[in-house]
Amino acid sequence: MSIIALTVVGVVAAATVHLTMLFLYNAPTNSFSQRHAADIEKYVAPEFVQEWQLFAPDPQSVNTHVHARAKVQMPGGNLTDTGWVDLTAMDQKRIVHNPLPSHAHQDELPHAWSNFVDSLDNEGRPTGLYGELMRQYVLRIAAHRLGPQVDGGTVRFIQLRSADTPVGKPPWSGQQADTRTGYAVQPWWDVNAEDFK
Repeated sequence: MSIIALTVVGVVAAATVHLTMLFLYNAPTNSFSQRHAADIEKYVAPEFVQEWQLFAPDPQSVNTHVHARAKVQMPGGNLTDTGWVDLTAMDQKRIVHNPLPSHAHQDELPHAWSNFVDSLDNEGRPTGLYGELMRQYVLRIAAHRLGPQVDGGTVRFIQLRSADTPVGKPPWSGQQADTRTGYAVQPWWDVNAEDFK
């Protein structure tokens, strides 16, 4: 048998295995795929996982804005609170009418907040190392947006919250939806010089 024939047989065998694994991963559950689920997942998950958002996007059902406020130490030593600042609106203002908006202004805050919220336990506390890293990440994003000095004082603590507003139903649907904004408030977190670097 020639080298070309062996190569063709090898490519056909590899393609058959590959397509079979992808088929079993995406096909409705059956006894064979259940029995070999771990092997199928191990083959598909690292490189070939399917993302269907391009073909069947899942539209956003809630508009989330991330707000921040700070406790500022004034030159006399007393602490005062700032009002809530809408960090999401700040990013949106930078994006509107900008033909080439930066990735940071488009995605940094929403992705960081989403990952942070996903890391919280039932009591709303970050879990494990990942949760603590995500807490530090959103804190540093807020620190960079607010800056180390606000209203003539030094920022000592930052508090974050999300303002979640459900998207209303279209008028033609005839359905009613509660579109009142709900807030999820995080505790005050202390900041230091490292958070502003």
